[in-house]
Amino acid sequence: MMKFGLKITWMAILPILLTTLVATATALYHKSSLEQFFVQEIDRQARSEARKITRNVYLMCRSTQEALQQTVNRNLQVARHIVKSHGSVNFREPNVKWQVRNQYDGSQQEISLPRLYIGSIWPGQNEDFGQPTPVVDDIQNLVGGTVTLFQRMNPRGDMLRVATNVAETDGTRAIGTYIPAVTPEGDADPVVSAILKGNSYQGRAYVVNAWHVTAYLPLWDGDRKNVVGALYVGVRQDNLESLRKGIADIVVGKSGYVYVLGGRGGHRGHYIISQNGSRDGEDIWDSIDADGRYFIREIIEQALRQANPPTGSPIPVEFVNYRWKNPDEDEPRKKVVAVAYFEPWDWVIGAGYYESDLMDSQYRLQAEINNMGYWTGLTAAVMVLLAVPVGYMVAGGIRNRIDSVLTSVEEILIVVDNHGRIMLLSDPAADFLGVTPRHAVKRSFDQVVPYEQLRRKIEECLHDRKVSHRFDFDVPTRKGTRIMEARASSIQARVGGFAGMIFIIHDVTGEREVDRLKSEFICTAAHELSTPLASIIGYSELLLENRDLPEETFREAATFINKKAWSLSRIVNDLLDLTRIELGREIPLEKHPCDLNDILHEAAAFGRNLSRRHQFEVDVPQEPVVLDCDRDKLEQALENIVGNAIKYSPEGGRIRIVGAPKVDGYQIMVEDEGIGMNASEVNHIFDKFYRADSSTTAVEGTGLGMSIVQHIVQEHQGRVWVESRPAKGTRVYIELPWPDGGAPFARGGEQRGN
Repeated sequence: MMKFGLKITWMAILPILLTTLVATATALYHKSSLEQFFVQEIDRQARSEARKITRNVYLMCRSTQEALQQTVNRNLQVARHIVKSHGSVNFREPNVKWQVRNQYDGSQQEISLPRLYIGSIWPGQNEDFGQPTPVVDDIQNLVGGTVTLFQRMNPRGDMLRVATNVAETDGTRAIGTYIPAVTPEGDADPVVSAILKGNSYQGRAYVVNAWHVTAYLPLWDGDRKNVVGALYVGVRQDNLESLRKGIADIVVGKSGYVYVLGGRGGHRGHYIISQNGSRDGEDIWDSIDADGRYFIREIIEQALRQANPPTGSPIPVEFVNYRWKNPDEDEPRKKVVAVAYFEPWDWVIGAGYYESDLMDSQYRLQAEINNMGYWTGLTAAVMVLLAVPVGYMVAGGIRNRIDSVLTSVEEILIVVDNHGRIMLLSDPAADFLGVTPRHAVKRSFDQVVPYEQLRRKIEECLHDRKVSHRFDFDVPTRKGTRIMEARASSIQARVGGFAGMIFIIHDVTGEREVDRLKSEFICTAAHELSTPLASIIGYSELLLENRDLPEETFREAATFINKKAWSLSRIVNDLLDLTRIELGREIPLEKHPCDLNDILHEAAAFGRNLSRRHQFEVDVPQEPVVLDCDRDKLEQALENIVGNAIKYSPEGGRIRIVGAPKVDGYQIMVEDEGIGMNASEVNHIFDKFYRADSSTTAVEGTGLGMSIVQHIVQEHQGRVWVESRPAKGTRVYIELPWPDGGAPFARGGEQRGN
């Protein structure tokens, strides 16, 4: 900045006319570049926000679809059990006549089929929801959603709904409709094709008049030689009110919104989710914008060209621009829509905003830039009048203004010209690079920037000359490595040439870590809570509805419910304790004199109830060891440790629980013969949400247990540590300090165990 100001000062001292011309030309040049940069940056930020919103909605849909499909699959298992409990599928005379209708093209015919029985139950030909239909309504009352029994119509494999609680548009049961083995387009229907091969079908399917998330199971004859029908459970896709409301409530920019359109088939170009829900179901395929373009067709075609990304890959997003005039507006406005395609549901997701919503920011920036240009021109005029003595003062004023602009920039701002020389640095940038602006300006960036990764990226950007670029780089510090994100924008000269690059850098270490933990937590908590909850609901309803179950089946179901309920209880307790820790509150303790030996025996009993494959050994002193402690919290900590020992030794084996007096306190050790951990995993064992086995086959758990154990032990003024070797097992140690008076019994006493 000093060299730049000195240049202006010397120009002020030159002949007045030349100074005025050069100062004016310089001001106009920078004004144009800054205007262009800020306009591009505002538009880039708006597009980035719209892209992020579209991807977030895509992820919401994917999470909902996965959780819903998981629930439907489990519902099918309950339905299968109920059908099996009634008896095998069989057919009896006399035949019944059906007026059947193809669910795709509506064609009808009359056929005669034998009656389909489930055991001794014939569901009848009931289309009235006021009258119950056996079996299908029983299943619906247990698991919700919709249920259907199909009967095979012919050798080709057309599947007829003979008993269902799927509704027609007129409110009647959709019996008599059928799924043809061949679609109107001449393709094999995927549902029927899977069933005829004896396989189940899971996924999205068209049911009567709407798309559902479904699961189908083939029904066999008594000899299991021929598929004679199918059992279906499902949930209507567009009935996900929480998801619909969440999407409808999103605001893009100032007045933009998110909407969802159908991509293919019968609902192509129909609103699935519209603004405020006022146009849901409306066909807008043929809508045109102010320029006569079929913009909806363009949006959908753009979306359908995108590939379905695998989990963990970036979600492709494209942008479509069009001019749109609302009924209450005089002139059309340009609208920008970020578009993504959620293939599992055939949803085209759009997040749109009006460019006019950005004009306020652009006007304010232009006003400031124009104001700077005005003062520059005025300064030149004053220089003409006051000549050399005032030239120094005017140059100083200009220099101070530029300094003020850089000082007001809170982020790290580095401007490099097309030769790689530093042009401008903000104060945070100077601190980040460890230099002063006076020392850095006009020097090559590779002489100023101390970080190898950043130097390499700056060189690449100058070589490529892209309009915009974004990249991350690492900065080593004493406390660890920081992750920095840089946004690079090219500076275009008025004639279109390349003038340099602007780099805006900020620290995203915390954001990256928060994003990672948030994603892991949402995925883990959703899985860990939904799995036992669905099982508890299904088995409890089974017990309530079938009071004559065999004692062995009843006990098995009750035991399963109890086990899953305890799993839920432990997860909820861990989350509550974690919330207290995150809010800075201590875990509440209620200390009373407790015999630590009894607590260790209780932990062993807890482990025996969880697993019959493991042998538990308890080795503790004969004499009681009484300390003031919170018995419930210590039991919770030991249950977490014992539970981990069981989970991470899946092949069974011995688990030892040892209590022994030491010089500094009472030491507890829990040892297993499981898979063990390496040194890196041991270092992270007390991190929140960390699980040693993070593969897709990992055991269940939220990754909170050992973090909670550490806080409980620390609240008792104790310490906890872990020793482990891969394939050799793990030892977890807890040491609780003696009271001020020393150990509560003579040390070195006889040990006892079982």
